[in-house]
Amino acid sequence: MSRIDIRVNDCDGSEFVLFPACAYAGNKFDVLKREYPPKFFPDEARIDMPVTITDVPRLEKDGSGKIEVTTGDVSIPCIGIYNIKESRAVLVYTIQHIDGKNLGLAYEMGLISITYPAFREKVYRANLMAENQETYNDIECKIPYKLIEFDCQGMEEFFRVYFVNRKCMGMDDRRADVLPYTKQFELLRDKFNAMNWCEDSQYYDIDTKGMWQPGWCGGAMAGYPLMKLGGELEKQRAVKTLEHLFANQAPSGLFYGFSIDKNDGFRIKGAEKWLLVRKSADCLYFLLKHFELMESVPLKFIEGTKRTADCFVDMWIRYGQFGQFIDCDSGDIVVGGSTSGAIIPAGLAEAYKYFNDERYLTVAVESAGMMYERDALNGYTTGGPGEVLQCPDSESAFALLESMVVLYEITGADKWLEYAKFMAHQCSSWVVGYNYLFPDGSEFSRLEMKTTGSVFANVQNKHSAPGICTMSAGSLLKLYKWTGDKLYEELYKDISLTMGQYMSTDERPIYSWDRLDETIGGKCSCERSEKYKLPQGFINERVNMSDWEGYHRVGEVFYGSCWSEVSNLLTLVDLIDNVEGIINIITKERRVL
Repeated sequence: MSRIDIRVNDCDGSEFVLFPACAYAGNKFDVLKREYPPKFFPDEARIDMPVTITDVPRLEKDGSGKIEVTTGDVSIPCIGIYNIKESRAVLVYTIQHIDGKNLGLAYEMGLISITYPAFREKVYRANLMAENQETYNDIECKIPYKLIEFDCQGMEEFFRVYFVNRKCMGMDDRRADVLPYTKQFELLRDKFNAMNWCEDSQYYDIDTKGMWQPGWCGGAMAGYPLMKLGGELEKQRAVKTLEHLFANQAPSGLFYGFSIDKNDGFRIKGAEKWLLVRKSADCLYFLLKHFELMESVPLKFIEGTKRTADCFVDMWIRYGQFGQFIDCDSGDIVVGGSTSGAIIPAGLAEAYKYFNDERYLTVAVESAGMMYERDALNGYTTGGPGEVLQCPDSESAFALLESMVVLYEITGADKWLEYAKFMAHQCSSWVVGYNYLFPDGSEFSRLEMKTTGSVFANVQNKHSAPGICTMSAGSLLKLYKWTGDKLYEELYKDISLTMGQYMSTDERPIYSWDRLDETIGGKCSCERSEKYKLPQGFINERVNMSDWEGYHRVGEVFYGSCWSEVSNLLTLVDLIDNVEGIINIITKERRVL
């Protein structure tokens, strides 16, 4: 085995350890070992919940232990150490593979290691760590890497240096050739009308089973781009979707989480009234986007939206946070902590514009500042997804970026621009910056898929994905327009221009991994037949670079329609129709607080 060891001096376990998209602060948090979908139980619920994660690759809370992963588990083959006490930082970059085999990345108490081939004593499989039964051959070769050491006075500087150097190894980062944007929209529009419109209940949703979910990639978000880019049918159906939304508004002013149980408790006894705050946060922000497109907004919509905004204001006054899981009747925080409400400042700031209510802007400013200082400046955000406990995630990070951008637009205060730049740098750590070499014979190898710009959602669900869950990357384009820094433009293009290739079409179908499980005469048929073909317009969330679901599923997808379609729709709004609007935002008069 070939090995590079780099010793980082003066480490005592308190260092910030980064494996991009895999470990933040070394994942040194409280741990609950839960099978999927992991959930807090009522007797564990606390308003002052410490960051609590599942059994992912991690260090112990005192910094002991070891993280061993492969380059397929990270967005960029890199390990970063920030010694806060010594104001020093180290970033070590390498490449994905040698001769088609992934390299290994490891860290334990001041020792960074790169190995070839990858070596792991334990492997991560479906939410739990397990003993590794693999054997390894000794292979001698030269491992390329780049070491960057620098004085570091804060987390802002650490992630800025990471951002600037994230592509320093010169790996292939060509973007994919995709269908014209209008063609992508036509395919998605037709698919949503045929498969995502629930005729019985009169709403759009994100899957093809008719299950209602408001935010966190739900119907109240999907309706906006369909209303914006579609025709009369889509506009009518988007309004119907909002009618369904307000028919499912809880007494607190928040929105019920699912159509089946109306909650986000995953059928856990005692959690029947739990709602993921992120879902209603998404609704507030996107409701006001809907209203901008409507000639006449029904009074019920206006009053219901104000109830949601008022609920968040009341929550902030009572708790000084927005929590993660909320009682749907009372609006009380059940599980606190996390950055689940990261988009709330953006929603409240837009509500200030719509309702001319100063309270909304005041809470938006105060809460955004709190989440920035409490969470982002510690190097991570949490609570975006509803089924990863509080594992660090990109969804809340991009949502907080959006809030900083909106606050800068509305107030003009320079600090929000600086906060937005830092959040963009942190968000970049979740974005794949090169094209992964998929195994021969895999579906993504056959299709020559480009992974540049795909986005890891969180450290638990170890796959990258087409797009941000769930919004466009338009905030990055605004940063480029405001600062002139072309790295923001590059990151925007990487994310926005990669999604279309993951859409299955009749001319370029994508086949599911189910074909690998079919056996004929005791052998895997691996036949790409019609029954395994994803229908036209389907975009699956899996960009499996990691072997977290087994080696045979690297470069493969399951048979399913996913939230990435909504992300693509929101991105198409930017690509097709919003460039002039972004330019106008730069020059419009701002109210400075």
